[in-house]
Parts: sequence; C-alpha cells; structure tokens
Amino acid sequence: MRSERINSLIEQYRPGYGLPAGFYTDPEILAADIDVLTPLWYIVGHTSQIPDPGDTKVVSLFGESVIVVRGSDGLVRAFYNVCSHRASRICDESAKGLRQFTCPYHNWSYSLEGKVKSKRLEVIYDASFDPDAHNLRPCHLRILEGLILLSVSDTPTDFDAAYQPFEELLRFYGLAAAKVIRVHGFTATANWKTLVENTIDPYHVPVVHPNFTKTRTPAYWQAAASTRTADVIAAATQAEQEMKEWEAALTQLPNVTGVVVQDGEHDEHFRWLVRGPLTPGFQSETIGGKRVAPLMGRFTESDEASVFSNLNPLDSLFMSPDHATIFNIRPLAHDQIYWETIWLVDRDAQEGQDYDIDEVCEFYNEVNEEDFPIWEWTYQGATSRAYRPGRLAPQESFIGEFQRWYVRRLRQQVHTPEPASA
Repeated sequence: MRSERINSLIEQYRPGYGLPAGFYTDPEILAADIDVLTPLWYIVGHTSQIPDPGDTKVVSLFGESVIVVRGSDGLVRAFYNVCSHRASRICDESAKGLRQFTCPYHNWSYSLEGKVKSKRLEVIYDASFDPDAHNLRPCHLRILEGLILLSVSDTPTDFDAAYQPFEELLRFYGLAAAKVIRVHGFTATANWKTLVENTIDPYHVPVVHPNFTKTRTPAYWQAAASTRTADVIAAATQAEQEMKEWEAALTQLPNVTGVVVQDGEHDEHFRWLVRGPLTPGFQSETIGGKRVAPLMGRFTESDEASVFSNLNPLDSLFMSPDHATIFNIRPLAHDQIYWETIWLVDRDAQEGQDYDIDEVCEFYNEVNEEDFPIWEWTYQGATSRAYRPGRLAPQESFIGEFQRWYVRRLRQQVHTPEPASA
C-alpha cells in the first residue's frame, strides 16, 4: 500500500515545479522518508558538551534514543539507550560524571564502555549465560573536528568519502577547539521538506531577512533573487568581480574559496560547502557586521567572509571567523519538526569578558524568528485543496535539485524504474 501511494505521487511530480501535496501531508510517506534519510550521518552535538569521563549526552534521532558518552579511557562512544535485558530505557537525560550505567528496571549495570557488569547476573544465570551477548548495542559514531555525528542505520554511508572535503576548512576554523555556548530548540507544525527547501532558498532572503540581506553586497542578492534576466546577468558579473577582488586579497586559506562542494540529484548525501565574502567592512556574519567573539582556529585577522555548508539535507553549519552556528532539522511526524540551533565560540573565550552570549546568538535568533512563520504558513498552504505545485523560479534551482534527489531515492526505496529521460 505504501509503495502504491509513493508511486502515485512520483507520477504526479514534475521536475521544475513544487512537490505534490502528498509528499508533505501524507502520514504514510514519512516512513519512506525515514528510510531515505537514516543511512546518512547527522550532527548530534560537539565534544565540548561531554568533556570528562562519565559525561553523557542523550539524543533522539529518527525515533531512536542514543547515549553518547565519554568513556573512562577518554574516548567518545555511542550506544542505543536500550537495556539488553528487558528493553527499558537506561538514561532519561544527559548527565555528568557517571561511573556506570544502571537500568532503573532490574538494576542491570553496564560500564561506560558498554560492557554488562551487574553482579546480580551471577546469582540468576548459570554458566551458559554469555555476557558479551548482553552488552549495550553500539551506534555508529564518528567525530569530525569536534562535531559528533551518528548514523542509526546498520549500513551507513561512507563517512570518510563524504566529509574529507570539509576537513581542511573545519580544521582552520578551529571547530575541534571550540565550545558550545547555547543550544535552543523548538517544534513547528511543518513537514521536514518544507524546512529543507527554505534553508536552500536565496530567493526569499531579501523579502524576509533584512539584516541577513545586509551581510552581502547588492550585486550578490540581485544575482540570487532578481526577477529580471538582464538584472541577474549584470549583477552576476558584478558579484563575480567582487569575489575575485576578495580572493586576490586573501592571505588565509586562499585555496578554499567559492563552491567547494555542491551535490546534485545523483549524489549520495546532498552536501554543499561554500566560502565567500561578506559585505566590505563586515568582520563577521552578525547584525552590523562586527565581531562578537575572539577569532577562532588559525585566524590572525578576519577574512571578511563566511562559510555556508550542509552535511546532509537536515544539518547545516555556518561559520564566521569568530563563531559558528549549527542548525538541525529533526522530523517528528509528517506535520511536525524539531529545529535546534547550536552556537559555538573558541573554547578559551570567557563569557562576560570576551563575548556576550546574547550578542553572539542575536543574528540567527532573528533569522529563526523570521523563518518560523514561513515554515508553518507554507505547510498550511500545502494542506489546502487549492494547492497546486507552482513553477520554481530560476533562483530556486537548488530546491529543484533537492527535490529530484529526494524523488530519486524514493524510487529506489520502492524499486520503481526511473523515466527514460531521467
């Protein structure tokens, strides 16, 4: 039945137009969406959040609860939050300084490395009991310059192949030597694809985000969002010249500029990574362009630029020389998402002395508040009987690329042949 619904929607889909309503509003599509998304890797935090042995971070990802823990040996590991005895949750919240995990149901205990260790087992079970078969089940975890990434798939995608292009840039920005200063999350009534399409849509920025618009030159936004072809061509030429002038003046990371990674419909992860100039005189991606924290990583001065990146369709990482911001989209239902924002600065920076936390968070707090009603209004419109998929503007080409990526993977899930022209 699910494959019939998906096939029907796929047949309705026209490249270059919005997705048919059912892709957003049909509850049965979510299970297929999760199948598409789970093999990828997702940011669930930063190592600064679990600095000492016994520190844990309990996270939720596609309905799975996972414990991320720093072990007695200092290594970071991840385990499914499931007791191997009778399936109880072991931890209900993050904690500091645990010496072991203890299940609240029957008091089974496990080491921080996931080994079953309860002495009660010696009384209850005979010699046929296999302790190793009752250890906590590990979850796939990798660290990327301090970022903690998980995959809840049994067969995740190739991590090294996916993120090697990100390493040089993240290392220069000092992500491994950063610290989380604030985490803010909230739910919205929308489909996850509504948010993905919004995050990769430059067309709406001059309309919805006045302070964001000021971080780039008029030529940049004319090229990205103008409605007249002649204006786009002229602005693109000017923006290209501005890019060349910025690159010529660079003394830091001169070999990593422009579009470093941009996946398309045939790629596995739908990643992108772009580094480009801010408005002249802007030191950071902030309201007014001033720096709000000490320089991070290897920066000796601001490069007057910022980095936009997606590690997958749901996780974005934006960086300035003095701070970084992570955005996570987590589908909770076909009509509900959880949006989380994480802010980081250099780990040696002192709050109240080197930075004001509200000032660091101000810019993207504002952007979130401006986008929130757009997400919900767009989803509400998709539920209307009057909704018809509209034609995408040329400036929305990356949205079209995402939609083709998504539909292609749905076809693979239900084993539907692609059209001959695809």
